[in-house]
Amino acid sequence: MADVRFEREDETVIAVVTGEVDMSNAATVRQQIAESVTPDDDAVIVDLSELSFIDSAGLHSLIELGTVLDERRQKLLLCLPPGSTIRRAIEIIGLPHAVSVYSERSEAMEAVRASAMESRPIGPTENA
Repeated sequence: MADVRFEREDETVIAVVTGEVDMSNAATVRQQIAESVTPDDDAVIVDLSELSFIDSAGLHSLIELGTVLDERRQKLLLCLPPGSTIRRAIEIIGLPHAVSVYSERSEAMEAVRASAMESRPIGPTENA
């Protein structure tokens, strides 16, 4: 079984997934995460550092989640420790080409903040 707990920081949802994600619960996990995001959120960080197992259905659910968020103009970032078997599986299927993967949650938050600063308007311009 998988468990998802949610945290918030600024306009970012952080979903910490623990346990196992497989074909029996992958769609439910994806749906829980997608439903936690509001239109005002910039990004979702899915922290998989406490996940013990993910199968192909779970990996596919991450791809689907990324597609849904992309359609909403929101970012999906993954957090996984280097050298973990789950990170290796994500690298093998090429997911890092579509989704940013970070070793630490703090790195992912910095990337979200930097991206948000780039996309926000500087402010009103004055006409001379």
